[in-house]
Order: sequence, then C-alpha cells, then structure tokens
Amino acid sequence: MNLNDPFGRVEQKKKSSYEALRRSLLEAGVTTRAQAEDVMRGMRKRALIILLVVCAISAVAALFFPSSSALVIVLAVIILFWLLVTTLNGFSYVKHFIKDELSG
Repeated sequence: MNLNDPFGRVEQKKKSSYEALRRSLLEAGVTTRAQAEDVMRGMRKRALIILLVVCAISAVAALFFPSSSALVIVLAVIILFWLLVTTLNGFSYVKHFIKDELSG
C-alpha cells in the first residue's frame, strides 16, 4: 500500500492516460521510433507556441489593466505550470510507448 496513493487512483489515472495516448499513436500510424520522436518534437513546438501566446496575452493584459496585473501574472503562472506538467507527462508517455511498443 502506497501512503501517497492509498487507493491507487493516481496510478490508475496515469495508466488510463497512457493507454489513451497509446491507442491514439497506434491509430495515427506511429510505428517507428522516428515517428514517435516527431510526435515529441511536435509536442515541444506546440508547448513553445502556447508559452509565447500566454506570455504575450499576459503582457498585453497587464499593460491595459495595470490594477489587475497581479491577477494576470498569477493566472499566467498557473496556466504555464499546467502546460509544463502536461508536456512532461506527454513526453514520458511517448517515451514509455517507444520503450514498450517500438523497441526490439
């Protein structure tokens, strides 16, 4: 029994998320390591674009609404933290897919 996840909910959610990604990659025809690495490059590119968009919107919002700039910054940090966690999880799932499905 894991004290951080006594009922196994977090582990089950991770497993179901990986399975969903695995099905998506197989349905998309990802059958080689190079294709999986292209998926990871695409994820990195999308994350960078979202980062730039969030920063630009935050800067404009803070400029036009200076009294709410603290709120804008807090929201931007929350969004960017979510982006980081989501991207890192995606990378780990694709690496797991490469290891399980494409190795050998």
